[in-house]
Amino acid sequence: MNERSPSLQDEDEAQDATVHESNAAAPRDELAELRRQNEELLTKLKYLQAEFENYRKRVDRDAQTVVKFAHELLLSRLLPVLDEMDAAVTALEGKAGEGVRMVRENLVRVLQEVGLQEIPAQGRTFDPYEMDCIEQVPDPEMKDGTVKAVVRKGYRLHDRVLRPAQVIVVKNRGETDG
Repeated sequence: MNERSPSLQDEDEAQDATVHESNAAAPRDELAELRRQNEELLTKLKYLQAEFENYRKRVDRDAQTVVKFAHELLLSRLLPVLDEMDAAVTALEGKAGEGVRMVRENLVRVLQEVGLQEIPAQGRTFDPYEMDCIEQVPDPEMKDGTVKAVVRKGYRLHDRVLRPAQVIVVKNRGETDG
């Protein structure tokens, strides 16, 4: 029989307990590390989801803008035709004038359906964002900065200026410029 002394037996038991504790501590540390990594990955996933959602919303907004202004080039090319029809309506009388007026009204109605709007200018205060001043004239009966006459109509497509109105503006003080 190989009997150990009580002090050696106590040492062996203490060593076994230390080994057992270190073995138990290792899985706890590993578990804590795995939980930390899991939280880190979950946080990254949430950020990616939010970023993707923002991207999707931005793409939807951009697509809506493209659709909204898809007719911009075509409309800008039709504006001179509309100007010529306005001139023809003014110049023609009788049945011919009435026919041209009807065609013009139909064209304007179709253009308005896709978002074209005339920029009102006559009698308004000059707005450099919607109007081009081509001449300044004195008129003592009107306030400075008021549009006296519209030379060429301006148009907007939804909220974007397609073509600014060309106007003559009242300037009573100082020299007049042409």
